[in-house]
Amino acid sequence: MSSRIEKQIGVHIAKLRIDRGLTQSELAELIDVTIETVSRLERGVSIPSLKTLENISNVLNVPLKDIFDIEFSQKFRASAIEKESNKLLVYLKSKKLDDIQMCYRIVRSIFEQIEKNYQPKKI
Repeated sequence: MSSRIEKQIGVHIAKLRIDRGLTQSELAELIDVTIETVSRLERGVSIPSLKTLENISNVLNVPLKDIFDIEFSQKFRASAIEKESNKLLVYLKSKKLDDIQMCYRIVRSIFEQIEKNYQPKKI
């Protein structure tokens, strides 16, 4: 069972990774561990070694002490919407501008139709 501090450090590592546009797979390759290891670290299931923490710090270009900045992690914990938005932004950054603009128009149209046609169920 993971402790609160392990989960908080894991969440913070995940946030730093996502902020830098890296997948778990990419981070795993860069720090020479398995994807499962990165997943376990980010979920707070396992505690990283000091060597792994040093590698994470180097790859993410943050001082080692910042990985333990739990107050920062708690203060800026992303909501579910922000997390999903970040995933979308990371994905879109790899696309061409025209494709992003077309995607925006499609998504906007879909949501307009949902709002127009949605009728909440009466209980």
